[in-house]
Amino acid sequence: MMILYHSLSSVLAFLVAPCFLIFSLITKSKLRGLWHHFGWVPQPSCASSKKNLWVFALSLGEVTAVAPVLKIIHEERPDINLVVSVTTDSGYDGARQKTSFADRIMFHPLDCLPFTLIALNRIRPDGFVVTDTGFWPGLLDLLSRRKIPALLFNGRLSQRSLKSYRRLGSFSKNLFNRFSILGMQSEDGKDALLSLGVDPSRLQVLGDPKSDALVLLPESERKIIRAQLSLSGTNPVWVAGSTHKGEEEIILEVYQNLKKKFSDLVLILAPRRLERVSAVESLLRTRKIAFTKRTAITETSKNPVILLDTMGELGKLYAIASTAFVGNSLIYPGGGHSLMEPLAQGVPVVHGPHVENFRQTAEELRQKELAFPVNDSGEMTKVMASLLENSATQSTLAKKASSWVESQQGASRRMAELILATLKD
Repeated sequence: MMILYHSLSSVLAFLVAPCFLIFSLITKSKLRGLWHHFGWVPQPSCASSKKNLWVFALSLGEVTAVAPVLKIIHEERPDINLVVSVTTDSGYDGARQKTSFADRIMFHPLDCLPFTLIALNRIRPDGFVVTDTGFWPGLLDLLSRRKIPALLFNGRLSQRSLKSYRRLGSFSKNLFNRFSILGMQSEDGKDALLSLGVDPSRLQVLGDPKSDALVLLPESERKIIRAQLSLSGTNPVWVAGSTHKGEEEIILEVYQNLKKKFSDLVLILAPRRLERVSAVESLLRTRKIAFTKRTAITETSKNPVILLDTMGELGKLYAIASTAFVGNSLIYPGGGHSLMEPLAQGVPVVHGPHVENFRQTAEELRQKELAFPVNDSGEMTKVMASLLENSATQSTLAKKASSWVESQQGASRRMAELILATLKD
C-alpha cells in the first residue's frame, strides 16, 4: 500500500508544485518559506556530533501545546538541536515567539515523496515528534525505513476521524504502528487507536501539555488589561473565544438578550481566524451593534463590544472575564477547542454540544459544574444570565476551576522525559 502511496505522491508532486507556486503568487499566501513546502528547508546549523530533534506542530494551537515540552528539553539538553515545522503563518509566528530557542523554525514539506525525501536528507533527524493529529503517511513511512523513532504527543482522534480510519482498514493500523510511542491526551484517544488494532505497547495516556503553560494572572495584571481595553473595574465581561462561522450570529443574539438585564455587559468577540474579522464586522453592523476593534481602542473608547483583531492575546483576556464561551462547538460538525485557557483564569466555561475532540474533558468538567453545555441561543441566554448574576457563585467556581487545571499539569514533563529517553536509546 505504501509503495502505491509513494508512487502516486511522486506523480502528483509534478502537478502540485506548479499549482502551489501559482496559487501563492496570485493570493500572496504561503510566500513566506515557500520553498520549505517542497523540501528545501533550512539545514540545522549544528556540529555533526549533535543530535537533531524534528518537531511537527501543525498550527498555533499545537505550537502552544508543545512549547513547554521543548523548553524542558532545551534546558536539560542544550546540545540537542530543535527543528520545529508548522503548516500555517500563525503557527510560524507562534513558534518564533514561543520556541525562539529552537535551532530552526520552518514550514512543513508537503507529503509527496520528492519533497519529504529532500527534507529528511537536509535535516537528518535522530527523532521525530508529531503533536495532536499530524499523521502524514509518506513521511512516517520514510522515517520508519530509516529507523528514526517517531513519537506522537497530545494525540487525539475524533469519532469522525476514527470512522475514516476504519474505512482504510489495515492501512490505518500500519500507519499508527510506525510510531514508537503514541502519547494520547485521554483514555478516549487510546481506546480509539486500540479499536484500529494498534499495538497496545505503543500507547500511553500522558494528558494535555497545554495546561502546563497556563498561569493564573495576578489581580494587578488584570487591572492593567482592563485599563488597556478602556474598561472600568465594574463592567462584567463575556469573552467569546475561538468562534467559527455561524457562531457569531448566535452569540450576538444572546448578547442582545443579556443586555436587557445587564446593561453594562461588555462582549469581547474573538474569531478563531483573523481573516474572518471583516465578516464579523459586517455582521455587527447589520445588527446595528456598536463595536471597537482591539487595535482601534483609545482611552475614550466606550463601545460595549470589542472585536479582537490581534493574535496571541485571547489567553490573557480570559483573565478579566466573568464568564467565557469557547467556540467551534455550536455548529455541526464542530469539534471544539481546548477549555483550559479560561478555566486556568478561574472562569467558568460555556460551550456548544459539538465538542467531540475534547469529549472526555468536557464531560468531567460538566460533572464538576465548571463547564456548561448549551444547544442554542435560548439555553445560552439562561446559563449566561445565571453565571453573571451571582457573584458568590463566581468566586466558588473560580477556585474550583483553578484547582482543576493545577491537577492536570505535568504532561509536559512526562513527554520530555520520554523524548529524551528515546534519543538516548
